[in-house]
Amino acid sequence: MIRFMVITDLHYDYIHDGDRRINELINKIKSEHIDFVISLGDLCHPIEENKNIIVKLNSVGVPIYHTMGNHDSDEYLQETVLKFTGMKNGYYSFIIGHTKFIVLNTCYIKNGDGCLPYYKRNYNKKQDIYPFVPEIEREWLLQEIQNEELNYVVFSHHSLSNNFQQRGVANRNEIRNILEHRKVILCMNGHDHGDDCSVINGIPYYTVNSMSYIWHGTKSIFSYSDEIHKRYPFLKDMILYEEPLHAIVEIDNNHVRVIGMEGHYQTISPEDIGIGITWNGVSIAPKISSFEM
Repeated sequence: MIRFMVITDLHYDYIHDGDRRINELINKIKSEHIDFVISLGDLCHPIEENKNIIVKLNSVGVPIYHTMGNHDSDEYLQETVLKFTGMKNGYYSFIIGHTKFIVLNTCYIKNGDGCLPYYKRNYNKKQDIYPFVPEIEREWLLQEIQNEELNYVVFSHHSLSNNFQQRGVANRNEIRNILEHRKVILCMNGHDHGDDCSVINGIPYYTVNSMSYIWHGTKSIFSYSDEIHKRYPFLKDMILYEEPLHAIVEIDNNHVRVIGMEGHYQTISPEDIGIGITWNGVSIAPKISSFEM
């Protein structure tokens, strides 16, 4: 059996209790018998001050894999993110037993000049297509899934299933068509800061909730001290979860089990600010749902 942990969207630099969340997560990793951990993006800014986060994660005794997130390259080149996390490339694969794990880089923009890496929000929302998986990566994906004897698990930051506005990968139908020709047993993504699972043509597409918060941006809510809000100005636009949400996945032959967790809102809830229980097309309950297939 293969057993691994999935985390996503900590956004360490935007919250006041990122160190606590990392430390609790590391203690959890050490208490579980897992083969690896994968972050689905937006962990922290790739700066020297945050290098201790990577050092801490790398000290847990199992491999740590990373995924390119859109906020990872808001202010930094993707090459900087790769060097910071230790990724050799933005898309890659690895094999454990009879399962190949494929990590996609969905942080590209398609425009009249071709495809460009996402950097500093360098796209025209009215004319450009984003997020997008470029042709060279699609050709690579085709080659990666040639072995009919393997099971496949696909990781990405952006969703391959979310149809809400521009949240999901723009050419997701094309990517899903590629995946449907092989034994893909699970696809997992972050980005949406919510909880969701859709089964499309026999493949489960699972959205992993954020380690830390929901972004709402509807009105300013100051639920922490003046000092904290001054240091972390985006907190007024967030609803924080108390727990560092994460999922554990077990794969035994063709059987997939996602072990979720129940959490709590930290100081305010969606009801307190007058929004519903879904946001960006996914549930914003403070939890990660369990799932089996």
